[in-house]
Amino acid sequence: MRYKPGYYVMKKVSFRFLLPGLMLFLLGSCLYDNTASMPKAKNGVLDAEGLFSKKPVSLYLDGEWEFFPNELLSPGELASRQATQTQLSPGLWRTKGDKPQIRTATYRLKVVNHDLPPVFSVRNHQIFSAFRLFLNGEEILNNGEVSYTRQGEEPCYHPRTVSVYTQADTLEFILHVSNHHYRKGGIAESIIIGKVSCLLRNNLAGTGFDFFLTGSLLIMAIYYVSLSFIFRKERSSLFFSIFIFISIIRILVTGQRLLLFMFPSMTWDTMLRLEYGTFYIAPVFFILFFNAIFKEEVKIYAVNLVLAISGFFTLMVLFTPVSLFTRTLPYYQFYILILGLFLLYWLWKARRNNKEGALVLLLGIIVLFATLLHDMMFAYGSLRGSEIFPAGLFIFILCQSYVISLKFSSINKENQQLWGELDYKNQNLELLVRDRTQELVEQRNLLQKTNDELEKKKETLSNQGRNLEVINEMLDREREKSDRLLLNVLPQHIAEELKLYGKSMAHSYPQVSVLFVDFVRFSDISESIDASELLKQLHFYFAGFDDIAKKFNLEKIKTIGDAYMCAGGLHEDADESHVRNTVLAALEMSLFIRNIREEREMLGDLWLDCRIGIHTGPVIAGVVGKTKFAFDIWGPTVNIAKRMEAACEPGKVNVSEFTYNFIRDEFVCKSRGLISMKHKKNMQMFYVTGLKE
Repeated sequence: MRYKPGYYVMKKVSFRFLLPGLMLFLLGSCLYDNTASMPKAKNGVLDAEGLFSKKPVSLYLDGEWEFFPNELLSPGELASRQATQTQLSPGLWRTKGDKPQIRTATYRLKVVNHDLPPVFSVRNHQIFSAFRLFLNGEEILNNGEVSYTRQGEEPCYHPRTVSVYTQADTLEFILHVSNHHYRKGGIAESIIIGKVSCLLRNNLAGTGFDFFLTGSLLIMAIYYVSLSFIFRKERSSLFFSIFIFISIIRILVTGQRLLLFMFPSMTWDTMLRLEYGTFYIAPVFFILFFNAIFKEEVKIYAVNLVLAISGFFTLMVLFTPVSLFTRTLPYYQFYILILGLFLLYWLWKARRNNKEGALVLLLGIIVLFATLLHDMMFAYGSLRGSEIFPAGLFIFILCQSYVISLKFSSINKENQQLWGELDYKNQNLELLVRDRTQELVEQRNLLQKTNDELEKKKETLSNQGRNLEVINEMLDREREKSDRLLLNVLPQHIAEELKLYGKSMAHSYPQVSVLFVDFVRFSDISESIDASELLKQLHFYFAGFDDIAKKFNLEKIKTIGDAYMCAGGLHEDADESHVRNTVLAALEMSLFIRNIREEREMLGDLWLDCRIGIHTGPVIAGVVGKTKFAFDIWGPTVNIAKRMEAACEPGKVNVSEFTYNFIRDEFVCKSRGLISMKHKKNMQMFYVTGLKE
């Protein structure tokens, strides 16, 4: 479909001028006060100045009424009383200083020069929480039961218009008000007088407008509920319809209070909870709707925060007394203003990101909050006139409807495009099938050719893989051999360092147990046997020592001639158990030597005896040199261990005092006293004979 140039011009004009013009009109309505030129009461007297003879208007009984706090005075009692203070109407009671809180009050106002016909009308609005209105001594209006006590008071609000008859030149209005249930008592909205036809016309106009809004919004709500069932994945229409239903209830319980016409027996408490509850819960679905439309701008954490705050206030409305939850209204109004600023910011971001419908919603939000501010000022007595928030809400809902319609129109456009493509394909199905079949045949031939090539490459790769497996197996075997050889001469962590870095770092160990084993009379024996037999004997004994060292997790350091050196605790995570293991290894080596000696003595073969020494202390370990790597340890601990071995008797295990301190609770030890050592001061030494039972 092709549009004429005028279509785009009209679209641009409607967006740039129509909605801003409507917004300016409503803002002007907010500032316009149709009662500003009307007379106001001063010191309990209102001079109508012949107002009703000039034009058909309604007179708001605003201004200073005579005020008698905490008293309910009958017209007869008031005849002899002079008021000492006044109270503004409309206006809620305020207690100053240490004065007692006002619970009841009597108002008096005299209207002079009214020029009203003998029969005229009087209309009441919101007065908290119960009242009785007298005209020239006769009761003409009431809501609820006025009382000095909470138990005797029956709160009620029902806007009513009554016709009265009087020929008096001066109209004396006396108002009894009591409040034990609402947060503040007093005249919240003006009492109005005027000609019967004028007030009737105003009431019908207000009621008709509320019915128009309610009916229009109800049609919208039903429509969007239907859309939510059709487009289940699009949740914006569901949230929007719930928001409209809440708005409908809000309109029914405010303004003309149409709900009272439908349910006359509805209590004041229920009406007030509906009024506050709808105001408090509406932001929940308001923010959910915006999140569904502008997910990138309205983040989920903001939605959760609004859900928490509004939910808390709504629960207060449901489960706390009226006198408590009504006190939260100023705080909630402040919260709504903050939320409005954030909504303006989010919509401004959406507009900057060229999101569809952002401008329309931005203008709608401005209109909505302008009317909300107007009604808040109206409620606090700063402005007169009537509430226009329902009108602002209606315009905002129209803007929302427009945005949703844009969204669904885009969905419909996509569906139309898909239907067009489907229709085209249905009409050209045979040609499309033939072309597609030809494409499939060509693709099949290409795939067959590719498969043949892949099979050849697969066979080649398979042969190469088998060759690589053989090579890898050979490399693994050689690597295992080299690792075993490396681990035979080096500790595992030192071997890992050499493989990774090509060198070994110096390691410092604060506590290592060094064990020396040396054969007795080995030099004499070596002169009496040939070299091969000597090597065979050394290999036999040292192999036994290797097995014992491995059993007790000791690290073999080296052999020096006929001496064997090993150590315990050469690990980063070593604990004191290495001292015990080293001593156990020494005892088992001594037993191994003794058993061999006894066997060979019986057979008359060559045997050897040994001395074993142990000392515990700090050492430095590492690998030095470039070729023939050898792991070694250095430090005074090594020298002292060697001295322990040298000072030992054959066949025994000699330990230093430091080692003794670690094992004395587990092993049987015999003190040798102070023993002189070469190049060292005298040291305490101990023989270890075995474990304690």
